[in-house]
Amino acid sequence: MKIRFEEFKDEIDTLVEFLTSDTWEFYGTPNPNPDRIRAAYNNKYYTGEGIKTFWIVSDDDKRVGMLRVYDLDDGAPLFDIRILSSHKGRGLGTRAVNWLVDYIFNQYTNTDRIEGNTRQDNYAMRCVFHKCGFAKEAHYRKGWVCRNGDVYDSVGYGITKEDWQNGKTTPVNWNDFKV
Repeated sequence: MKIRFEEFKDEIDTLVEFLTSDTWEFYGTPNPNPDRIRAAYNNKYYTGEGIKTFWIVSDDDKRVGMLRVYDLDDGAPLFDIRILSSHKGRGLGTRAVNWLVDYIFNQYTNTDRIEGNTRQDNYAMRCVFHKCGFAKEAHYRKGWVCRNGDVYDSVGYGITKEDWQNGKTTPVNWNDFKV
């Protein structure tokens, strides 16, 4: 399947339809409320200063996912990715994250690193991070609290511009503290 990326404009109804059409298992709110989505949109959560959202569009013009990147103006942006359940397991996440990394480092030349976080049990996303050259940089015990009260560990990943340019992943020195 070929995919392309289209920048989100003022398509709030399409956004609400997309986000309420699936269950987002690894998110704090797996079934977002349309009113909360509209409120977030009005508060510049999807577009605005240092924030961009992109649709992941299939070759048959269906929106199969979205990417939201934020903190673009502080040198270390973070991102959020959602792929519809019906399209998972096809490599779309890896292709989308690779595209996003290329986009950010090429368009925002002062950016030195890109960060992302996921739940420890989100094995698919953790694989995407590894395939895309991100290094595990943090492990927050009980750091992901869901709206229903469930608590998970959170894992942080990052990629540096230098590693991206050199096509390598530099591991973190986890044993740098001497007691």
